[in-house]
Amino acid sequence: IFAGAAGFKIPFEVVRYLLGRKNKVLTKEDLKEFLILSLVAIVLIIIAAWIEAYVTSDIAKSMIEKGQLG
Repeated sequence: IFAGAAGFKIPFEVVRYLLGRKNKVLTKEDLKEFLILSLVAIVLIIIAAWIEAYVTSDIAKSMIEKGQLG
């Protein structure tokens, strides 16, 4: 969700500018929001990758050993 929001932030602001609802295409505040959303998305992706690599594999191994899978 954060990555999607970050991806749509800049095009959304450009469209608002083209429709005459803003005086500048991008402001410092817009860029700040974009960078924060991007940073949060990257951190969450790294956390998810770590969980997938270490936690999920340990859970799967323990379930296989107990005969609950395969």
